[in-house]
Amino acid sequence: MKRGYTDLNSTEQKLQKISIISFSLQFGPIFGYSLNKEMYSIWLLLTFVGSISLVVKSRWIRQELRTKIIICEIILTTALIIWIFSEAILLPMILKQLIFFIVFSVAAHPYFQLLYDGKLAIKNAESK
Repeated sequence: MKRGYTDLNSTEQKLQKISIISFSLQFGPIFGYSLNKEMYSIWLLLTFVGSISLVVKSRWIRQELRTKIIICEIILTTALIIWIFSEAILLPMILKQLIFFIVFSVAAHPYFQLLYDGKLAIKNAESK
């Protein structure tokens, strides 16, 4: 039986909300830079806020998975930054953006699958 948002406990719901906000603030500006490079300072500020929110989000993840999740997020962020910012990759920006979304979706799926399976969130939110 698949679980929906209403089937999650309060800790899992909080983690789901902060995860969506964190991923939006972290990866949205990287994508936004590809659309409008003149707003570089705005994108940089939003990415910085997104990075901080990813650290805050990690407090809601179980200790045994926390390091693995953080390392995967660092690798994903680095790879997508290099992908979008690199002038050496000779692809039209629209293809880079499409591949960006595909890679992000493939990477986010297992994260949210763990969340909805009840294996990601800490058991007691008050202890953190």
